[in-house]
Amino acid sequence: MLRFLLYRPVAVLITTFALVVLGLVVFRQIPVSLLPDIAVPEITVQVSYPSATARELQQAVVQTLRNQLQQVSHVADLEATTQDGLALLKLRFDYGTDVHLAYIETNEKIDAALGSLPRDMERPRVLKANAGDIPVFNLNVIQSDYKSDTQNVGISNPDEPQANQLDGDFVQTSEFCENVIRRRIEQLPEVALVDMTGLARLEMVLTPDRAKMQSLGLTEQRLAEILRQNNVDLGNITIKDGFYQYNIRFASALRTRQDVENIYFKTSAQPDARLLQLKDVAKVEQREQKQKGMYTFNGQRAVCLAIIKQSDAQLLQLRTKLNALVQDLRQDYPNLTFSVSQDQTELLEVSINNLLGNLLTGALLTFVMIFFFLNDRKIPLLIGLVIPISLIVTFLGFYLLGLSINIVSLAGLVLGMGEIIDSAIIIVENIEDYRERGHPLDEACAEGAGEVIGPLFTSVLTNSAVFLPLIFLSGIAGALFFDQAVSVSLALGVSLLCSYTLVPVLYRLIYRSQPHYQHRPPTWLARQAERGYNALFEGAFRFKKTFLVGLGLLLLSAIWFFSNIPKQGMPTVSQTELEVSIDWNEPISVEENTRRLSALLTQQTVKPVYVSGFVGQQQFLLNRDMQQNFNEARLSLKVANNQAFEQQKNQLQNMLQSQFPTATVQFGAAKNVFEQLFNTSAPPVQLRVSSQQSQLVLNTEQAQQVRELLLKNNVYTAPIAQQKQLKISILNERLMLYDVSAERLYETLKTIFSENNLGTLKAEQRYVPLVLGGASDRAATLLQNATVLNNKGQAVAISTLIETGFSTDYKMLHSDKEGNFLAFDLTQNSDYQLIERQLEQNGFLVKITGAYFRNQRVIQELGWVLLVAVALLYFILAAQFESLAQPLIVMITIVFGLTGALGLLYAAGSSLNVMSAIGMVVLLGILDNDSILKIDTMNRSRATMGLVTAIKEAGRRRLKSQLMTFLTTILGVMPVLFSGGLGAELQQPLALAIIGGMTVGLFISLTLIPLLYYWQSPK
Repeated sequence: MLRFLLYRPVAVLITTFALVVLGLVVFRQIPVSLLPDIAVPEITVQVSYPSATARELQQAVVQTLRNQLQQVSHVADLEATTQDGLALLKLRFDYGTDVHLAYIETNEKIDAALGSLPRDMERPRVLKANAGDIPVFNLNVIQSDYKSDTQNVGISNPDEPQANQLDGDFVQTSEFCENVIRRRIEQLPEVALVDMTGLARLEMVLTPDRAKMQSLGLTEQRLAEILRQNNVDLGNITIKDGFYQYNIRFASALRTRQDVENIYFKTSAQPDARLLQLKDVAKVEQREQKQKGMYTFNGQRAVCLAIIKQSDAQLLQLRTKLNALVQDLRQDYPNLTFSVSQDQTELLEVSINNLLGNLLTGALLTFVMIFFFLNDRKIPLLIGLVIPISLIVTFLGFYLLGLSINIVSLAGLVLGMGEIIDSAIIIVENIEDYRERGHPLDEACAEGAGEVIGPLFTSVLTNSAVFLPLIFLSGIAGALFFDQAVSVSLALGVSLLCSYTLVPVLYRLIYRSQPHYQHRPPTWLARQAERGYNALFEGAFRFKKTFLVGLGLLLLSAIWFFSNIPKQGMPTVSQTELEVSIDWNEPISVEENTRRLSALLTQQTVKPVYVSGFVGQQQFLLNRDMQQNFNEARLSLKVANNQAFEQQKNQLQNMLQSQFPTATVQFGAAKNVFEQLFNTSAPPVQLRVSSQQSQLVLNTEQAQQVRELLLKNNVYTAPIAQQKQLKISILNERLMLYDVSAERLYETLKTIFSENNLGTLKAEQRYVPLVLGGASDRAATLLQNATVLNNKGQAVAISTLIETGFSTDYKMLHSDKEGNFLAFDLTQNSDYQLIERQLEQNGFLVKITGAYFRNQRVIQELGWVLLVAVALLYFILAAQFESLAQPLIVMITIVFGLTGALGLLYAAGSSLNVMSAIGMVVLLGILDNDSILKIDTMNRSRATMGLVTAIKEAGRRRLKSQLMTFLTTILGVMPVLFSGGLGAELQQPLALAIIGGMTVGLFISLTLIPLLYYWQSPK
């Protein structure tokens, strides 16, 4: 076939040119993303039952749902968290589970359980986890002239609020964001949804004049009935008048404050009863609804618009359009401040640009390095041409296979950069060798390329085959690196095809004017390399025993390295956005919550770039992590670098522990796609403690007993979050004694605390709640002064009809497949096995889980992956060499290469993690390249030479290409060590493993392989 192509160079060149042009055309159409599009195998069931406490909700609802959902197929883990009025059940599935089918089955199980749930509770919502649900931007809108006094806000009726109407009213600012800004953003084709929080809402409040009402014999129930009777929307009717037909609309519903104030009613059903207006007995005002939560940006109240992109949208293109839109908004509405935070494209741009830079730098260094070994300037240009052609055609393969350009696939290309030109170097070197031995040009091109294509194909096959066992790696990690395996295999396959077809054709075209080979002296670097090779070869054969003892000690060091090197799941990456979740463990208001956060940030010496504060309940629809209570808060602090991240974290931790010792605080990195997939903020070790005697959760005394036992073992863990509740008990015997209706007392209590919702005012553009409320005061004062009318129209003090008291209970309850538990987070250094024994001796059931154990399982799986890859490699080599002994020589090289990888990882302070272990898997394929070619050359040379001479000559013939292969591989991954960004940081352990393994592997290839071949060959 190659001879056929050699005489048809025009066809080869036109085909190559067409593929390159096609690759350049489709390059701009390939999606660009941070990570591959991986379905998150997780489903969340959200339960809302506002009238239930955490314990009531867990016993009445969560336990029933948990029993049903455990039957869903392929559920690996089920965990439920319950708080007052809200519960979240997370179902995690084995990777590979069809999440769509699991979603349908989860809904079926919930439908089956509905008959056992409270009838007044809405159906639980089922949500699929999706990496696309994470906002790519947060747009923060702040009104510079905002006034804190929001009382007596009037309702305007324009179709759309305009900028000049935003006169300091945060309610109008919120409506403007909702009705104008959100719509303008959602008009962008790349935007799927704009989720919002921090919005202020209006409500209409009627405050009764109790003295007048008592004198007139009116009750809250009577006022409520009057309002409901006058707030009826009668709808439309159609009448026909001859040839005409009309729609008639009855405008009887209440729409403005004046409509409510001017309602007429009679004080009683008597004919002579007085006719009054509602404003005569109650004060009507419009005000902002009672705050259950708030959003602040840099200490100022703001509205947050979380922008979620379409799944197939180009992220960087969305950023360009959004920036242009924000500039227009700033010009159109100068009294509003627009700021973008939590920009996911920063992480994407830095990571992608760094990897692209590494790719180009590696290609350039590889190209320049060739000149130091080859004395003819034409050959480096010929070999260097393989790099851009292979990369461009590889991107065409990306497009055809549906892969995206992401940090994993690009890292695969960076990893394969040094190997892309290996085939070209070896083929050109062999063609040159044939010509040097006197073969004609055409025969040298055909025979020289044909002689090495078998070993080269085996080499590429082994490089690709070592990735195959990664499919046995469970969880997201195994799926994530599918893109890397495909990108490396694709690049190497394309480069081999290019080297075998295009390189010989171009070589023949370049040198057809020189039919006879002109000997060129080796370069200085090539001469020094050959001198060093001769010294190593002679030394290895002269001092065999000493050499073997040294190599034995090197192997023993691998055991020490493996025992002492840190082990983790994913490598630690630098963070620049700190997320702090605070539970004050005190029943404080939203205003006090905001004040505490402001005071903390004022004391900070490390000033963040910006601070987003999520105080209390948030209004997001999709962000399930923001289901907070009013006395909880979350801070997101953007800092300059990873050092500032740690300083900010330590400073906040110290201040919170000293000023608020009872608060529960959790620190972590702000959520992005990487965090959602790998959950790097999960606690290393978590104790899940429950009772042996009861299915109920541990009481507070038992929880304190567990915590004291942990403290005795020098393990500090945060106290379990608790909440203080005001309990009001109605005394039924007093109701009968004073002839008071229980329903009337309940309605009066709701009115006192402004929770008596009477309906909705249907204004032009909004629905405003209508609330029967009372004066704003402390709870104890309100209850002490309040009265209720009995059935005889007499005022009775409410304090005589009720008893009040305080109780303390857990704020959040946890349960999993086994039942209810309390969670205590420990550090990895804790003697958790001793703690487990002590707790079991004290009558507790203990389950130990956490990121540390997940990481250990991943490392164990990677160990098996390495063994499977080695076995697969052995069988491929056995087929190539038709020998069972010679593949063992290659295996020895791999063992020493792994020793070098562990040694450099340890010396560099890195860890044994998924990335470094995958680097070792990749190393298996790289290390065998030269060994395959060298042993193949030794086998062919023995027919014409003596054994030692054949071994030495084979090594000399492959020396130049071997060194170039080694240097191109090292230079290809070297830029990763000196760049930043998520992509580079993820690949650095992988690069260290390859560099360490290749360095030791080169030494072993030059010394031990000749010795082993000598010993196993018949003399």
